[in-house]
Amino acid sequence: MTATGPEHIGSNIALRRKAKGLTQHAFAARIGISPSMLTKVERGEREASHSTVAAAARALRCTIEDLTGQPYVDNKRDKAVHADIDVLRGVLHRVDLPSDITPRDIDVMAADVSSIEKLRRDAEYRKLAARLPALIEELSAAVLLAPDAQAPRLHSLLVSVYRATHVLVHRLGFPDLAHAVEHLLAKTAAKTGDPLAGALSEWVRAQHFQDVGEYGHGLTLMAGALRDLGPELRSPNAATLTVAGSLHLRAVTLAARNKDQDATREHLSAARDLARSLSTDEVHYGLVFGNSNIATHETGAFVEFQDSAAALEAAQRWRPSRAMPKRRQGHHFIDLARAYHMHGDRKNALKSLQEARRIAPQQTRLHPMVRQTAALLVHDHRRSNPDLTNFAGWLGLTA
Repeated sequence: MTATGPEHIGSNIALRRKAKGLTQHAFAARIGISPSMLTKVERGEREASHSTVAAAARALRCTIEDLTGQPYVDNKRDKAVHADIDVLRGVLHRVDLPSDITPRDIDVMAADVSSIEKLRRDAEYRKLAARLPALIEELSAAVLLAPDAQAPRLHSLLVSVYRATHVLVHRLGFPDLAHAVEHLLAKTAAKTGDPLAGALSEWVRAQHFQDVGEYGHGLTLMAGALRDLGPELRSPNAATLTVAGSLHLRAVTLAARNKDQDATREHLSAARDLARSLSTDEVHYGLVFGNSNIATHETGAFVEFQDSAAALEAAQRWRPSRAMPKRRQGHHFIDLARAYHMHGDRKNALKSLQEARRIAPQQTRLHPMVRQTAALLVHDHRRSNPDLTNFAGWLGLTA
């Protein structure tokens, strides 16, 4: 088994770099890493961090997905998901047009939205992809037909559905659809009259800047969203604390990928201040916030700073509550696997990947960093490792 193929980010970087006629020294200077680190990344010996991938994509004038290999269509388990994306794409293009759909009672649709939210929290992407198109069409028709008194609630339901849609298309690797949903979510949130829904739309919008390496723009967006919540933060309830805290946690990730340790610490401190008013992690507006999710973000931040010891220390503070969604729990173990591998602990790196699989299998199989960490483990192991072979095969890595 080798760490080659579409799942190996480093080899894709090398291929495109050579096609551009760039030497390793010249390219390393462009993306802000040392030539020796670039050599190791291209060989599959070291991970390409999020910021490195984003910088490489900019320098090579390609997309992030060109380097990660997304969308991953080589696994039979996920073919149904990708087939439903074509249906979803069509629906998103016509949400503002009249249709012949007769919407159900608003309470019935609200119950469907609640079940969609659970699928999102559990990272059940196959079921989400199958159910979202029809529900988006129905809610869009209801918005066009509804009396004014029902409009705010219908728009709030549509915000929740667009949030789930964004999670789906982003994880599958369809940035064009994610961008379209960000705009739809922002327009819909503005019609709710709810400042927390507006803040959620900004939090979602920041994903684009986080992905493409425009961290400064993302941080500016989060600062503006926090300013807009000023009136609500004067006497905050749990929902306001959760949304504001989540804005700070998004800023933690943006600052860490921007290699700004001071800003990272400032946003972690602000998040902890807000979390003191919560007894446990809470979920509001599809966002989870509390001490455990702070620990998850702190772990991920130290991974971005290449400080595996600090990342593993931060992970010790992770105590997930019952409210923490499977999606967030699984993501914690994905970052933990990266930290363990960086620390030279291959055994616990694999165990962490396996735990992520147990908690949220579809998210784990479709996550670029999971594929990269698994490929690095394959490269590291000179002897047969049945557990690793099984995991790599489940991902669809070449053998």
